[in-house]
Amino acid sequence: MMRLTNWYTHAVDNRYHVFEFRDTDLANEFASDLQQAEIPFERAPAEAKEGGQTVERFGIHRSAFKEALRINHLLHGRYRQPFIPHLGLRWFMLLFTAAVVLLALIGWWRS
Repeated sequence: MMRLTNWYTHAVDNRYHVFEFRDTDLANEFASDLQQAEIPFERAPAEAKEGGQTVERFGIHRSAFKEALRINHLLHGRYRQPFIPHLGLRWFMLLFTAAVVLLALIGWWRS
């Protein structure tokens, strides 16, 4: 089953949510952030997957899920790449979209 997020509800015990990391550095930083926020967690031993990739899992009780999810989002936000990496293209797309919306509003207003 393919997941769009790196977390899911535990398959056996729905009182827990599982956060899954395929990068050891991100997993270590997530553990550090959880400790700083004083959120209790369980960390499973790293599991080797196909292709030599390791998966690290963290179990978080549902009472601390919202705060852990916030920490997870902030962690990924620190390392994410921009959707449109080229600055000039990003501004062009923004201005082009604004011009199209403006033309649509003018057309609606005049009709």
